[in-house]
Amino acid sequence: MSARSWLTASAFTVAAVTLAGCAQLAPEPTDAAVAESAHWSYDGENGPASWGAVDSSFAACAAGTKQSPIDLPLTVPVTSTSIDLAVQDVDGDVFDTGHAVEVETDGEGETLTFAGDEYSLQQMHAHVPSEHTVAGRPAAAELHLVHTDVAGNLLVLGILVSEGEASEALVPFIEAATHVADKDQVALDVAAVLPASLENYEYSGSLTTPPCTEGVQWVVMSTTITMSAEQIRTLEDVHSDNARPTQPLGGRTVVGGTGEVFQIAG
Repeated sequence: MSARSWLTASAFTVAAVTLAGCAQLAPEPTDAAVAESAHWSYDGENGPASWGAVDSSFAACAAGTKQSPIDLPLTVPVTSTSIDLAVQDVDGDVFDTGHAVEVETDGEGETLTFAGDEYSLQQMHAHVPSEHTVAGRPAAAELHLVHTDVAGNLLVLGILVSEGEASEALVPFIEAATHVADKDQVALDVAAVLPASLENYEYSGSLTTPPCTEGVQWVVMSTTITMSAEQIRTLEDVHSDNARPTQPLGGRTVVGGTGEVFQIAG
């Protein structure tokens, strides 16, 4: 999951920023501001194995005990929870963070209710290949839909991608990924992006990029969506191998969940 400065700041600075990229006057330094200035990468001497040493604010990348991503079991645990997704088309600006291409929304258009708490969609980005694995096997790609609640807590909806039929719903995002310098704004049909089944894995984890902050709720769909080989290659050409290796599960428990989609009238 991308750790762009405004994203992580909002997880701990309740409403200082709306996560829509609004500029603030003389902002206080944050962990994520350091993350922007300290150089980290997905390979070489500043790759994932060394993130904890790149900067002192990245200590959780090495010392954390609830890190993401993880390897998920082949069989989804017995369902014990349920999420509700209220969706309509989402407008957002496309940009390149240097590690992934993202669509930044205005916080409207999709809300997810988890354990009685309502989270709103803030941004979506892609990893190629997937960060989460299932029984040790990565998927071709993974989408992360990053949400926050009013207190700034983070929930990430992960969608695994298999190679197959092209995704019409993701065409605007994929096309914009090839020319982000144009500052394109795209409209996404979130309902059409979701898999046919909302059966999912749920666990408590972290950001998957520095500073690897913990306390992130993960909901990873067990049913994949498909993208064509060309669509996957397009994202790969922009950022390839931008996936953190899986982390130890430790004492955590992965639970099973399900969900329901409610279409909101535009």
